[in-house]
Amino acid sequence: MPNSTGLAGRPAASIPSLTPRAFAGSLDSFPLGELPSGEPISAVTFTIEEVSATRKTLVVSVPVEQIAAEEKTILGEFSQSVRLPGFRPGKAPADMVKRRYAKEIGEELQRKVASHAYEFAIKESKLNVYAAVDVAGDTITATQPAELKITVDVQPEFNVPEYKDIPITVPPSEVTDADVDNAITELRMQRADYAVVERPAAAGDFVRLNYTGTLKGKPIAEIAPDRAIYGTQHGTWEEAGSTTAPGVRAVVDGIIGLKAGDKKDVTHEFPAGFEVADLAGQTGTYALEVLEVREKRPAALDDAFLKSLQCDNLEQLRTRVRDDLLSNKQQQSQAAGREQVVKALAAAVDFPLPESAIESETQNLLRDFMERQMRAGATEADFEKKKDELFKSAREAAGNRVKLLMILLKIAEKEAIKVENEDLNRRIMQEAMMTRQRPEQIVKQLQADRSLLVNFQRSILHAKTLDFVVQQAKVTVAAPAA
Repeated sequence: MPNSTGLAGRPAASIPSLTPRAFAGSLDSFPLGELPSGEPISAVTFTIEEVSATRKTLVVSVPVEQIAAEEKTILGEFSQSVRLPGFRPGKAPADMVKRRYAKEIGEELQRKVASHAYEFAIKESKLNVYAAVDVAGDTITATQPAELKITVDVQPEFNVPEYKDIPITVPPSEVTDADVDNAITELRMQRADYAVVERPAAAGDFVRLNYTGTLKGKPIAEIAPDRAIYGTQHGTWEEAGSTTAPGVRAVVDGIIGLKAGDKKDVTHEFPAGFEVADLAGQTGTYALEVLEVREKRPAALDDAFLKSLQCDNLEQLRTRVRDDLLSNKQQQSQAAGREQVVKALAAAVDFPLPESAIESETQNLLRDFMERQMRAGATEADFEKKKDELFKSAREAAGNRVKLLMILLKIAEKEAIKVENEDLNRRIMQEAMMTRQRPEQIVKQLQADRSLLVNFQRSILHAKTLDFVVQQAKVTVAAPAA
């Protein structure tokens, strides 16, 4: 059943930052429930229609007396500020001002009455509004009462799950001498030389070769002309035995044991679901001719190598490598702990989520993903092919994220965790470094866009609260891998 109540006259508060632009602006006239003279009028009333567990529609009825009084106030404000030919400021007849600025006065009347109606309905209903979704209803005039339908999403009600002493297991952060040795070997391999050898190729060697593929006597290059890697290649390089190399597996494996000048035929079975339909499920033959074999030899651990890494001696290099490995392992440990805490919180409680929150987060995730992919060379056509899959994936991720953020907001409220000035300043500096902007540019953006500031602060609060929960976790360090 809808709830119904009257509205007592009291000062109106400012509109929440997440409400539509129709509600923006100060509510600086008189409160609903009384005339400018202070005389009471018939009360504004509202009912609440339940759309879903997290969505409500406020049906607000505003009496004609209230609207007429509001229009009178607005007309007075216009009369004091506008200029009409032949009249000093503030001296033009009210009816003339009303005719001349009818459109502007009507828009201001619509805005102020809607703002008052929303503000008082929210206050009296005591709804914990997450976001205003839609505003509909009558065109507001001073000659008749008005009814407005304001649809809002509310914060879901749920019990905060237990968030202290969450058991988590993290990888060890210790760095062994073997770890340091392996890391230095990797550095040497990154600066390796590729020496020509006369012996047969072994796994890991780099081989320059020609190969030609045929299927039932027909060149694969003609069957799949736009997939040259499966057809014919001249002077191409392959890493012998590589498990991650693209192309033809039989070729990559087949060159092992061959030296420069050797030739060999190998067969390759294309899987049933192969990307080239004409090759799917077929067996091709590849003629190999090895031109050159090179062995990858790590850089010598000499003064030149140390100098290239800006180290004076081997001990300095080992110290630097150890510090880097320790930092990386600590970051991995922290990330593992956070991930387990997030999963534990999400699994501990279930509740309905505001649809507007999911929609907004879905769009944010899609936009971020597309921007990253486009920087990597993707096109709009690429996204169009997978739009349904991308949307489904983004919406699922958005639901998980919104749920976590709702839980963290509850914990922050319970623990009185707040965003302090130093938190905001630190985040602004981080954002400036990531986006290569000056900090004052970001400050101006936040000052100009209230919703951006709210989201900025909320993001800081979420991160700060999650850090708090992780710090309260019961940590077990896993045994080192054998």
